[in-house]
Amino acid sequence: MIVKKFLIAGGNSTALVYDCSNADRDKTSKKLLKDVEQVGFVSTKATLPKMTMMGGELCINATLAFASTLDKNGELTTSGLKNPIPYSNNGSTTIQIPFKFKQDENVILLDGIGFILYDTKEKSEIKKSELSDLSKKYKLPAFGGIIYKKNKIIPYVYVAGVNSFVKETACGSGSVAFSIFSGINDVVQPTEKIISIKKKAEFFDITAKVISYE
Repeated sequence: MIVKKFLIAGGNSTALVYDCSNADRDKTSKKLLKDVEQVGFVSTKATLPKMTMMGGELCINATLAFASTLDKNGELTTSGLKNPIPYSNNGSTTIQIPFKFKQDENVILLDGIGFILYDTKEKSEIKKSELSDLSKKYKLPAFGGIIYKKNKIIPYVYVAGVNSFVKETACGSGSVAFSIFSGINDVVQPTEKIISIKKKAEFFDITAKVISYE
């Protein structure tokens, strides 16, 4: 079993674990979550490169991290999405996520994760219980909260499968939700780095700088 660690847009520490058995994933996640914000599991035996998140959710940043380890261009599969998605590496990493979402006022529902958004004037922090309740309400494996001011976000993410709650240092899925909600394309993370969202006819192009570390 090999573990690789990444930062996306300067934050959101992510561990990718290679060829970990299903039986060991829960304890491996709990151990790694002492040092990182999220964990994804990579299968090297799959026909297409495949990653499954610790709670079976969609995680944009972990998908970006995974894509950064692959060829210059290609396709990969990830939990939370049914079909393969294209990726490219050219200094930064870009993935294409299908343009599918539902909006209920300040709630954005993506495949595999949802987000509730608040202006800083409305709320200064988000509690785990609120996101847990929303995860159950919308029957999603993960739910996040975004507190925003202008083009900058403070993201929180709850993952039901491992009962984790993290105030994240960068968030790709939250950046997509915020871009849908606000129309802003260059979303500033708590690290002051940017995750760029471009809306195309059927996809979001999501781009960020990914670095590996130990």
